Amino acid sequence: MTETTTDRAAHRRTGDATTVAGAVPGRGPAVAVLFAATSFLGAGLLFMVQPLAAKLVLPSFGGSATVWSTSSLLFQVLLLLGYVYAHVSTRRLGARWQPRAHLLLLALPLLALPIALPAQSAPAADGSPVLWLLRTLLLLVGLPFAVLSATGPLVQRWYAWSGGPRSDDPYFLFAGSNLGSFAGLLAYPFLVEPHLTLTQQRVGWSVAFVGFLVLMAGCALTVRRPAPGTRTTPAAARPAPPSRRQLARWCLWAFLPSSLMLSVTAHLSTDIAAVPLLWVLPLAAYLASFVAAFARTARSVPARLVVPCVSVAVTTGLTSALGSSRLAPVVVLVVVANVASVALAGFAAHARLAASRPEPEHLTLFYLVVSVGGALGGLLNGVVAPLLFDGTWEHLLTVALLPVLAVGVLPPAWTRRRVLAVVAAAVGGVAVVATLGLLLPDTFDAATTAILLGSVVLAVVTGWLTLRAPAALTVTLLLASLAVVVVEERASLLTERTFYGSYRVQEVDGTHRLLHGTTVHGSQFLDAGRAGTPTTYYATDGPLGDAVAASGARDLGVVGLGAGAIAAYDVDRVTFFEIDPVVADIARDPRWFGYLADSTAQVDVVVGDGRLAAAAVPEASYDLLALDAFSSDSIPVHVLTREGVQVFLDRVRPDGVLAVHISNRVFDLRPVLAAHARDLGLRAVMGTGGEGPGAVRSEWVVLTRSDAVADDLLARDRWEPLPSSPTVTWTDDYSSVLSVLR
Repeated sequence: MTETTTDRAAHRRTGDATTVAGAVPGRGPAVAVLFAATSFLGAGLLFMVQPLAAKLVLPSFGGSATVWSTSSLLFQVLLLLGYVYAHVSTRRLGARWQPRAHLLLLALPLLALPIALPAQSAPAADGSPVLWLLRTLLLLVGLPFAVLSATGPLVQRWYAWSGGPRSDDPYFLFAGSNLGSFAGLLAYPFLVEPHLTLTQQRVGWSVAFVGFLVLMAGCALTVRRPAPGTRTTPAAARPAPPSRRQLARWCLWAFLPSSLMLSVTAHLSTDIAAVPLLWVLPLAAYLASFVAAFARTARSVPARLVVPCVSVAVTTGLTSALGSSRLAPVVVLVVVANVASVALAGFAAHARLAASRPEPEHLTLFYLVVSVGGALGGLLNGVVAPLLFDGTWEHLLTVALLPVLAVGVLPPAWTRRRVLAVVAAAVGGVAVVATLGLLLPDTFDAATTAILLGSVVLAVVTGWLTLRAPAALTVTLLLASLAVVVVEERASLLTERTFYGSYRVQEVDGTHRLLHGTTVHGSQFLDAGRAGTPTTYYATDGPLGDAVAASGARDLGVVGLGAGAIAAYDVDRVTFFEIDPVVADIARDPRWFGYLADSTAQVDVVVGDGRLAAAAVPEASYDLLALDAFSSDSIPVHVLTREGVQVFLDRVRPDGVLAVHISNRVFDLRPVLAAHARDLGLRAVMGTGGEGPGAVRSEWVVLTRSDAVADDLLARDRWEPLPSSPTVTWTDDYSSVLSVLR
């Protein structure tokens, strides 16, 4: 005789006893709505505070993409601790005491509200940024985050004790919880950040947390407290605990999408921009996959769901990881495809988790194991990979592991209709890519089109192999990925990875090039006759050379070192501000670059965040100060706020120049600088171009108080007035990258 839903509803653990707990008369949908609203709000606050906290600490840590991966690791560890607490406390205290004890614990974060940056949040120049970041985040949001992290499993366990509708299978609340997380994440970049200052965000979040406490108190009051002597069910009737093999599967299925989400975030942040928007999107896709997977009530996952998801995710990951430099013209497509791969792979993994979910008796253990898997993904990306790899190879290796999600999924019996559907999908993909290549030749050039056409074929092949031999495909992809790593490492003269990024020095066309991701940060000719020629964005026959000549600058300050090409200018003194000591070591090493060693000027390199280090310099120290603080392909936002620009302007002499490098594939920074020019009473002109050996076309904006300098530049062919509208005002308390998207 099979166990009925009513029988399963009877399995409720209270301390060491399992009580009979069917649905309670009079407890209808209102109870379910209360618990669902609490789950939704708690999860929304939990995941909204992550980008908020990361944005608060970014100015102190140089806008590095590693800020997010390190923050994510801390948040996952705190989440794991919350799940451990939920599991242990529900088993030890039971329905009678656990809700009461938790309400007391919920009051502790009130001591830390409203959230605010602690004193001395900036890391020391010679200290570990990771340890400083972890300390800062713990002091900033550690207590409220830790308390919120236990909400998901606790609310579901409380609901199982409450006797409300569907209390025998409370996992539907998990879908609602992840929907709240999804909503909170997307609300931050699209609603909160564009319309509220950081002060308003901090206070608003703190007020919402108090509202959450009220809802949690309401949930606690609905939990049924069993009377002494409550009848217990025999131990034989209790659900069997999950096996070790099942625990390992849960951990693996949770690990893979977590690792993929973080590696995609690092990949996008390195090659596009280190901004909260590109941190939020992969995490939102990850959470959306939880929502979709746990909305299913089925206890099996068909191959038609798993295999297409895995094949597309693998194809996207391989194409993006290996062809990112060639795909730069279609950056929006790259972002969308990578975010979609997180959603698809996440759904495949989480659908398998949802299908194997245990009875409520083991609910907290299930979430504990899932949390362990997620934390292992954070550990790999935040700690292990930076120690083991010089490049961001964890993304490629995680992608190679995805086919294991199809292990144990039975392949379908192939019919003519299924074969025709696969063929039609492949032909359709080829047709779409070929059509775009013909209609948009400037964007979809021959190389880009070829890569995308190859990815369509790869998706079909990967899908077939995933269906038939997922384990063998995984081993093959891992070996191929390791081969790629070895080849790429040998193709570089030097590879270094730090908290601030992954760097490579390569020999290309008679030059040494310094790369961060796919962005060139400087190059130098190898032959002695041209070794002293500034190249790339810093060519003397380019906008920066014009600015130096027009201002008559002899004393330069430069935020961002790169290869140090500006040291080759004919000036008296150059002071570089560089946040990463490894970049300083690379630029000083004559094996790679000789600009600093061969310069006729006095060259100083100050290691530290450009804005903070410049603030320590006496005012009016430079004739020209150049802002080139790229974090891969974007300037850290805190450098371009009104307060940041004011710091740099104060270091420039009254008739001097502030030159800002704004070349960017993703963001149009002209409106931001136009607003600063208006508010600070400055002349603003823009130069575009770059000629001569090794030069690269670049865009520079000059801000100056001197009419003579501005007029001199405007008399040159490549210069024009910076458009005075539209304008976008950025301050330390308010900025939104959505306002400057191209």
